[in-house]
Amino acid sequence: MGGSAFLGQRVWSDHPTRTLSGVLIGLGVALLGTIAIIQIQIEPVGTTPSLHAWYPPLAVVITGLLTTGSLLLGVWQWPTRPEYSALGFALGIWVGYPALMPNSGYRNPLGYLLVVVVPLLAGYILWRDVWPLIRSDVIDGISGRVGGLVAAMFGVFFLFSAGLFTVNPEQGVNGPTSAFVTTASFANPLVVWPAVEFYLPSLPLAGAMSVGTALLIGTLVGLIGLNASMMTSVWQRSLELPSSGGVLGGLATTGATACCCCGPAVYAVASVFFGVSASPLYWAFIDPASPLGALFFAAAVILLVWSAKRFAAQLADTDACSVQPTHGDE
Repeated sequence: MGGSAFLGQRVWSDHPTRTLSGVLIGLGVALLGTIAIIQIQIEPVGTTPSLHAWYPPLAVVITGLLTTGSLLLGVWQWPTRPEYSALGFALGIWVGYPALMPNSGYRNPLGYLLVVVVPLLAGYILWRDVWPLIRSDVIDGISGRVGGLVAAMFGVFFLFSAGLFTVNPEQGVNGPTSAFVTTASFANPLVVWPAVEFYLPSLPLAGAMSVGTALLIGTLVGLIGLNASMMTSVWQRSLELPSSGGVLGGLATTGATACCCCGPAVYAVASVFFGVSASPLYWAFIDPASPLGALFFAAAVILLVWSAKRFAAQLADTDACSVQPTHGDE
């Protein structure tokens, strides 16, 4: 990916599609390699999370910092845009939800509300700040296809990274011997959701998906696809208008924000090098009481929304398109 970006500036300046193709190929290879590592990871069966007692107080502290910081920053920096503070506040409550609610709040209505409100708030912010640019045709055919392809690749990655899909199903005495599709209930994210579980030994492929997980992954994939589309538009203009920012800058920004979503794969990579001794990382993401997985999700949403706003401002500054303000901004 870095090599393609470098060649795009030095050699392929007149052929931006070559740069985009090279970056997409590099991204695809990286994701496939990471999925392969995840499939051979060593699960620490029989071990227990040694830091379990620290998870609840850590979650409460992180929640306090996120909620307080969001409110103070909103009042100081964006007093006329309360949706910014509301998104940060909701994500802060998300991180500490299992520790703050009795019995982890598996069936509390607040949990269902949070899972629905976070995507709605993120969508509203993007509708206010980014949709005017999209409506002005700043996202052309190439940008749209790149965004769709990147979203599809990251969607597949999340399915395997989170353990929802696997091509290496468990074998054993109690393991399934024939194909099946059944319904189940999964307590993730935050609360209990109806889910579908399946096993196809002929592929082989096994997996499960709940309503809440589909909403969570859809939110992340949508944000990443939007960032990829807008980044592509910035790249195309940066090759013609240097003042709009370089290709490497756009790659670094979106790459950094997207990598915040890849937390569940951290243990898989660490287990290859350190074996079972990396088990604390496993439990840090698997244990429902741990705030680390939720913190990665919160950071990803905040950074991806911020990144989309940054690209929108950068595209607007190039005067490459004429954008009419929304009614609320007039």
